[in-house]
Amino acid sequence: MSWWLVSFARDGAARYISHLDTMRVVQRTFARADIELALSQGMRPKPRLSLPLPLPTGAAARDELAVVEVVEKTPTAALPERLRALRAAAAEGFAFERLALVEERPRPQAAAAAYECRLRAPQAAVEAALAAFSAAPEVTVVRRSPKGSRTVELKKYVGELSASPRGVDTKVCFTLRYGPGGSARPDEVVGALSSRLGIEPVVLDLVRVGVRWKGLRPRPPAPAGKVSSGEATGLADKGDDEQ
Repeated sequence: MSWWLVSFARDGAARYISHLDTMRVVQRTFARADIELALSQGMRPKPRLSLPLPLPTGAAARDELAVVEVVEKTPTAALPERLRALRAAAAEGFAFERLALVEERPRPQAAAAAYECRLRAPQAAVEAALAAFSAAPEVTVVRRSPKGSRTVELKKYVGELSASPRGVDTKVCFTLRYGPGGSARPDEVVGALSSRLGIEPVVLDLVRVGVRWKGLRPRPPAPAGKVSSGEATGLADKGDDEQ
């Protein structure tokens, strides 16, 4: 058995599938690549596959993480070949970017995630809204669910905020921090900004640019044509199949 960390991106129509369907797509990709996933114990065995930080439905992603256990004992030298197989088997809208081999089961927890989206407002107005958001002593939203409602203080979770032009609209970049109490949601941040702009709170072109993980070493891209390795990981980067 071997534990893998798999980095992948999703875009296009794939951004509109749910978290559970994303899990199924990744699982089917392994099946098409002829890489057997290990199964859990018990009456109803399930593939040992997890996506530690679910993506919001409607969001694209540039560097998502899947944690999987495979049946084979994978040598580091085989990682480029396995990555090529996953790429060839990928569903439309999915791209497998990197593959890492770890010595024991990883339990990554998100520390922070960077997002970007588009707002239908001029840059100057958006920058004023960002300044007002930052200057406010608190910014709260009421989060409702079938289990009830609770008040979330957004500024506890929102980090860097910035704006830049995107045609006649404005691109907004922001960071969300994660902790034991969870985090804010991208649509809640956009809603708070939209209320200050007097526009509809519509999240346009949402992308999760990257995630910083607790419990994992940083994962820089490996040099093209090589597999990098360290004490716990060996990385196969997308350059490995472009020799």
